[in-house]
Amino acid sequence: MPKVSIILPSLNVAAYIRECMESVINQTLLDIEILCIDAGSTDGTCEIIQEYTAKDSRVRFISSEKRSYGYQMNLGMELAQGEYIGIVETDDSVEPDMYEVLYHKAVGQNLDYVKAGFYTMVTPYKGEKYLLENYLGDSGQILSSQYFIEKNLSPDVYIWNGIYKRSFLQEFDIRLNESPGAAFQDCGFRYLVDMHLRRGMFINRLFYHYRRDNAAASTYNPHFVRFNLAECRYIRERMLRDGVTDRDRRAFMARETVMMALSPYTTFREHSLPNKEIFSDLDEFRRIIIADKAQGLLRQEEMLPSHWVEMRLFTEQPKAYEAYIGIKAKANYDVYGNFVQKMASKGQLIVFCTGKVAKYALCLCRMNCLENIVALCDNDPDKWGTSYYGHLVLSPEDAASRYPNAHYLVAKRGEVKEILQQLSDLGVKKEQISVYRLPLNAFGSTNLFMRGYGAEDILGGKAGKEDDG
Repeated sequence: MPKVSIILPSLNVAAYIRECMESVINQTLLDIEILCIDAGSTDGTCEIIQEYTAKDSRVRFISSEKRSYGYQMNLGMELAQGEYIGIVETDDSVEPDMYEVLYHKAVGQNLDYVKAGFYTMVTPYKGEKYLLENYLGDSGQILSSQYFIEKNLSPDVYIWNGIYKRSFLQEFDIRLNESPGAAFQDCGFRYLVDMHLRRGMFINRLFYHYRRDNAAASTYNPHFVRFNLAECRYIRERMLRDGVTDRDRRAFMARETVMMALSPYTTFREHSLPNKEIFSDLDEFRRIIIADKAQGLLRQEEMLPSHWVEMRLFTEQPKAYEAYIGIKAKANYDVYGNFVQKMASKGQLIVFCTGKVAKYALCLCRMNCLENIVALCDNDPDKWGTSYYGHLVLSPEDAASRYPNAHYLVAKRGEVKEILQQLSDLGVKKEQISVYRLPLNAFGSTNLFMRGYGAEDILGGKAGKEDDG
């Protein structure tokens, strides 16, 4: 029996599949099987996978009869022989020791699952790769279903950042919804796991590289509300079938339903306008949430204040909610969008410092096609003359001499006053300096503001017209 069966569902990911496969076959845990479940790729993905089956006996290629992420995953779980099951989406990749560390932790603690944090990954230009950190909290504790039931908001919304004991999944018949396509079908699986969990754990490590710059990813699918609605129906049907009638777990699902309806919609409104299909699906969510509230499953004291207010506005005053969410979406957009627009307007841009803050600032700029970064500078002499994400690092004195008209972006949380004075002493004018004060948020820092639809399109009514359902 392999220690871990790793399931890789694929469909037309030839641009990414080699990086993904290399990261999986080169795991330090050797006793694994790799199940590649392809749903009819036509771009060369199948041929690339079969290259790996020819040279590594642990790799199996399986054709899926359906173009359904849920069906592919269920097929993989049926064929798996491992003690634990892992999942890697085939535009992503993983650290070499991911499954060794997770497996030994899971076996040592007899866990139904163990999960770690992850990186959001973008590769905006050839030779540039940004990995931004996303840690999970409450690491090292033994978790059960009660842990999630007592939360106002689920702390983990992904299924690929850990491994699951196969016997646990079989015992509770935990499967994915086999709806068509490949968007949001992990929701039902995740909620079933959370509601049946006996022993789980988060660990304070980062292993998984979650790609954010694949335009075909489900994150950007315009039918997101319909897919989420299908998952909501699926999990509730499963709860009825499995006899999950206690108030605690039903209330947990009611709170998560509010998030399934409202959180993705807020994100969507940051770049597009809704159409008739989205409004219709939101109305269905509204009916479900109203029924949950009438049954006493949604209580103010069990929800975050902002979620309670938004839920009431959504259900009781739909027109006011639409107006509110438009303002909120624009405000969310402006946090990063205004900064990107400002930096794009500079003729030459120099980023001051080369630490974590600089990485987030550079990622945001490069993701949004800014090509006016001429150099970086730093006060550490050991970094002078080196390269940081493809940009030359200069001393502040050298930078001021070479680029007297450049705009400086100070990307550091501490010693800002000292750096501002230092630049002033070098003859840099106050209007030539900005300080990067945006949140170090991995998702905000990988969003697009200079491509596709922006805030003006949302408010001006240009977005969301192509797909009226």
